[in-house]
This record gives sequence, structure tokens and C-alpha cells, in this order.
Amino acid sequence: MVSGSARDGTDRRAQGSKADRIRRSVLFGLFFLSGAAALIYQTAWHRLLGLFAGADTIAAALVVGAFLLGLGIGSLAAGFWADRMSRRAALLAFALCEVGIAVFAVLSPWLYYDVIYRELLPISSSRLVIFAVVFAGLLWPTFLMGCSLPFLSKAVVTRIDGSARLIGWLYGLNTLGAAVGAFSGGWLLIGSLGFDRTIHVGAALNLIVAAGGLMLAIGLDLSSPRGSAKAARSADDASGSVVWRWSLLVFISGFLIVALQIVWYRLIGVLLQSNGYSFSLVLAVFLLGDAAGLLVGTRHIDRIADPRRFFFLMQGLATALALAGAWFVYLAIGAGLLPATFVDRDIVQGDAADIGLIVLLVAVVVLPASFIMGFSFPVVQKAVQVDLAQLGRRVGLVQLANILGNSAGSLAAGLALLDLVGTAGTLKLLVAIGLAFAVLQITTSRRLGWPLAPTGLLILGLLLFPGGEAFWRRLHGLTGETAIVSEDKTGLALLKMSDAQSGRLYIQGHSQSRLPFDTVHVFLGAIGPLAHPEPRRVLVIGSGTGGTPYAAGLHPNTDRVRVIEIVAPVIDTLRRYRDAGGRSGVDGLLANPKFEIVVADGRHALALDDGRYDVIEADAILPKTALSGLLNSQEFFRQVRARLAPGGLYVQWAPTARTVETFRSVFPYVTMIHPALLGSDQPIPYDRQRILELLARPEIVLHLTGARIDRAELIKWFEDKKIEPLNDGRTVPAASPNTDFFPRDEYYLNRP
Repeated sequence: MVSGSARDGTDRRAQGSKADRIRRSVLFGLFFLSGAAALIYQTAWHRLLGLFAGADTIAAALVVGAFLLGLGIGSLAAGFWADRMSRRAALLAFALCEVGIAVFAVLSPWLYYDVIYRELLPISSSRLVIFAVVFAGLLWPTFLMGCSLPFLSKAVVTRIDGSARLIGWLYGLNTLGAAVGAFSGGWLLIGSLGFDRTIHVGAALNLIVAAGGLMLAIGLDLSSPRGSAKAARSADDASGSVVWRWSLLVFISGFLIVALQIVWYRLIGVLLQSNGYSFSLVLAVFLLGDAAGLLVGTRHIDRIADPRRFFFLMQGLATALALAGAWFVYLAIGAGLLPATFVDRDIVQGDAADIGLIVLLVAVVVLPASFIMGFSFPVVQKAVQVDLAQLGRRVGLVQLANILGNSAGSLAAGLALLDLVGTAGTLKLLVAIGLAFAVLQITTSRRLGWPLAPTGLLILGLLLFPGGEAFWRRLHGLTGETAIVSEDKTGLALLKMSDAQSGRLYIQGHSQSRLPFDTVHVFLGAIGPLAHPEPRRVLVIGSGTGGTPYAAGLHPNTDRVRVIEIVAPVIDTLRRYRDAGGRSGVDGLLANPKFEIVVADGRHALALDDGRYDVIEADAILPKTALSGLLNSQEFFRQVRARLAPGGLYVQWAPTARTVETFRSVFPYVTMIHPALLGSDQPIPYDRQRILELLARPEIVLHLTGARIDRAELIKWFEDKKIEPLNDGRTVPAASPNTDFFPRDEYYLNRP
């Protein structure tokens, strides 16, 4: 017979256990929302800080590095603080961190745009200064984000037995939330609300998380368990050497997965033509795979007898799967299983068949390797978590090692490896790291068996995987055609040759222009200098094959044409074309001292340029291209207007009605000669007869015919195009313009 008091005690313990499970489930849900908010911020803040840092890949790597460094510092600090806290205090600290992040988020559009971009832009010529300013601007929120996992782990874990499982669930659900945040931010929120309102959505999520955390912390028993919290420890572990060895392994693993991520960005970005959605798609799928691996690994953690050998195996298997994904794309395009026309059509259109193709692509290339990498995290926690009194510190150290590895992988792959060995070479180097892990697994295992399979695949991959030129030729649908391929950290360019003098240029997967020059590019380049009475100084943003800048230099009175191109391989491709005997005006563009070619972000370079230009032109920039909104916004047009000399002209392609509307809201005088928009602060002296007379001048004729430009066709363009004055002395407010905070044309899938 059981006494009443004993039965009451049993009931209370059962109720307490049930309350713990409910509280834990709620905390898991809150941490999911916290992860979603963090990735919403990262997507939006990366863009806003890019206005100050620049839109090139170097600036992007600096922003990512600063973001990760702040996370690492927060993780390390919170790891040490958490072990000195009660469970209630740790949960309260987590909730306060969420409040702090939300407060900062609400202020961040003002800080990043009005203060850092508008006020500090003049000092952004130094990369070191850029990193320092961006790091300072991100330190508050990223520090608090880094604190989250150590604090919440302390609040949730009550016993060292099973701690790895609980921490794995926390991190897995947080990462799953991050995947949802990356996708919803990049595909839904930004294109529907704009960057500032998207940030406000993230702030609302943080406040919900904070409120939930505070409610759980009030009135519940969150005291630390009594008695010893320590499990048996070896002398080796007592000295902390095991934790530091695992931290080193986690650092290498973190390096490996993010470097692979850089490879995936380049590969998927080219196939999807680097539009505004491709980055968030790859990131979301990567995080989804990582989260799935974390959660599955957490469920099976008790079955893993030797964490070290299992960890080695997972690293080798992940790189083998990454290699297999790249092989699949390469071989499937060659065999006709995937279309060879990726670069000749925009498949991100919302069509069901195209969506299926995109899902297949990212599922094969990104998902398997990221899943296996996620599987590793619970194993690490099982190996290092043997002392409840040091739980927070060890969570923080492992997370710090992972974050530092992520940062190193991003910087090394994005800034060095792509420059030195290209995408294919970078993948092979990462495969070599995975092979080293696989060999370690074999040498520490008593049985060989199936672990030899990924090792064999990795060895074959190193030996047989194609080089960069062969790889990119296949992905551009080429078989026996001649092509010039150039790649570095700033991007990829491929010139597909139809004969020794003619070809089509692809930049980041986009078909941009041709040799000989397309008439539309020549028209856009020539119209400004021909319309202006004295075009001494001309600036052209974007080069392509060179048609727009070459035509911009046709006027005999033009002293200097400054050309700014953000993708360095474009210029390298033109040089190699010239060195192989190609002409078509490229030789004149590269040899004539009138032309100054600069590799830089056009908007950033223009902002730092204190000169004035008679004519500024933008090459035909596709509005769907990633970051194209930076060159189609009201704020950019105002920046251009400020750099025009009195009576100066700005020439802009008019790809959409919204572009025209935005253009008219900035320039008081606007004339359209389709597809060109001409804007100025003074009446535009467009005289068709005068332009036709200029086109007959011998020096201009020689300039055009030297580039194999069809002069008769160009003249017909000027003769036939309707002259349409749109603004005659005053701007016209735009109802739905492109702005820096809301680049509507770039996020075209969100438009009705």
C-alpha cells in the first residue's frame, strides 16, 4: 500500500516533469522564431551596409566577416557568464538579449542608411576603415545574437545526461527558423514590404520571443538542481584539452561548410543568372539541410559509440556529396538530363516546370552535404558536455570555433581561393580537406567496410573532376565551340565565339552583349555625347563587351571616358580576345588613352568621385539582376544628378515603366528616345539633324567602322526613334518608385 504523502510526491514530480516538457517545448518554439528573425536581419542589413561598403564581393566578405565576428564574441562571453547564472537568470538574460536586438533593429535603418551611408561614406575608400565601421555597426545585435544559445542551453539543461540531445534540439530548431527567415526574407518580405519594413517584422518576432521568455521565467521553478552536477571525467578532459581539440575540429568543419557554400553560390548563381532571389534560395536550402541534419542527429545521438570517428566520417561524406552534386550538374547537362540553356533563359519566373527544375538543382547540389554537416553538431556536444557546471562555457567555445571557421571559410574562399584556382579548383581543395578527414576515420577504425566508399569517391574526384574552363564551358551549354573563360573573386565571364572576331558575352550567367557591338549598346553610348554640345568628360557605368563605352568616346571633343566595371573578368576576357587577334573596337577601347577602365562598384566609385561630368551613362543593366536596384533607385539618380556639370546629361536604359516613373521623379528635364532616357537639370538640347550631321563626320565614321559597327543601322535608329519630352522643367512624383529601401523591379516575382 502506497501512503498518501508518497502518492502526492509522485504526482507533484509528474506535474513538474510535464511542466518542464511544456516549458521546454515553448522555449524551442521561441528559439525557432529567434533564428528566423536573425536571418531576416542578415539579408536586409547586408544590403543596407553594402551601400557604405560597396556591392563588390570584397565588401560583401567584409560585411559577412564583421557579422560573424560579433556572433563569435557574444557566444564566447555568454558561455562564461552562463555558468555563473541560475537557470532563471539565464532565461531572463536570453529574453533581454531579444529585447536588445529588437530595439537595435528598429533603429538600424536610420543608423545604417542616414548615419553610416550618408555621413560616413567619404571615408569608405579604405577596406580597413570599411571593416571597422561595419563591425562597430553590427557589434550590438550580433553580440546579443551570439549570447542566445549559451544562455538558453543553461536555462533548458538540468542534467548532463542527455544535454547533447537538448542542445542539439535547440540549435536545430534555431537553424530551421533561420532557413525559414532566409527564404521568407528573400522571397516574400523584402519584395513585398521593402528592407525597412522587413526589418520591423524581424523586430516584432524578437519581441514575441522576449515576451515568451519573460513569461516562462516568472512564477516557475527554474532553480538549479541540487547536488553534484559533474559526471566522471578523465584527467585529460579535466584539463580542458578535449574541448580545445574538438574546437579545432569544429573550426575546420566550419571552414569547410562555408567555403562549400561560396562554391554553391557561384554555381547556382550562374545557372539561375544571379538574380535577386538566388542568394537567399541557396542560403535557405543550406540552412534547411543543416537543420534537418541537426535534428536527425539529435534523435540518434545515443547510438553513436565513438563521436570522434563518426565526426571524421561525416566530414568526408559531406565533401563527397558536395562533389557528387557538382558532378551531377556537369554530367546531367552533358547527357541532356538538365537543359544546356540555363544561361540563355530566365528560369526564375514562377512557372511550375521551372520551379521543379530549380528545386531539383538545389536539392541535389546543396541539400545532401549540408544535411551531413548538420549531423555533426550533436556529436560534438556529446563529446564535450560532461560537466553541467561548465555547460555554458563549452557551448560558447564550440559555437565560437564554428563561427570563426565559418568566417575564415568565407574570407579564404571568397577572397583568395576563387582568385587563385577558380570555382572548380576551390571545390577540389575542399575535397582534399574532406579526404583527410576520411583517411583519419579509416585509420582510427577497426573495420574498413563502407567508409571506404566516400574515400574512394573523393580520390576519384580529385583526379577526374574537370578544370575550371571545361566545367564552365559545359554549364554554358558549349561542346566544341571556342570560348574565352575568365573567373576570379568578383565573378565569372565567358565569351562564346562564333568566329575569330564575333561572339556573345555571358557575365554571371547572363547573356549581356555581343561582338561586334549590338546596335542598342552603341545607341545608348553614343546618344549622350552626340546630344551634348561639348561632352568633354564622360562616365560610363558598366562595360559588357565594350559597346556602350566605346560609342561614348566617339565625339572628337571628348577628352576622357571613364569606364567602371564591377566584374574584373569582363575586362580580362576582352584583353584575351584582343591578344588572340580580336578587334571589333575592343582593341581601340583598351589601347586608346582616352579610355580609363576601372574595376570597382559603380555607385560606390561615383559617390567617392568629387569630379563633374558632362555625360554620365549606365550600360543596359538588366533590372532582374541581383543588386540592380542599386542603379535604378531614386537615391542613385539623385547621386548622378549631383555629379553632372551644369547642363550635363544622364543616359539610362528604360527597361520598365517603373524605371521611367522613378527617373522622372528626380530629373526636372526628361526626354525619351526609346529605349534611352535622357535626364538633366536644364533643357535637353536634343537636335536630331545635328546628331545626323555629326554621324557623317569622317573621324566619327572612322571610329564606328573601326569597330565593325553598322553605321547605316545606327543612323536609322536615330532617324526613326520618336522624340518624347516627358518632363519640361519640373519633376513628376512617382506613385511606386524604385528606392534603396524598396527596389521593386529587382524583386519582380513579388509584383502582380
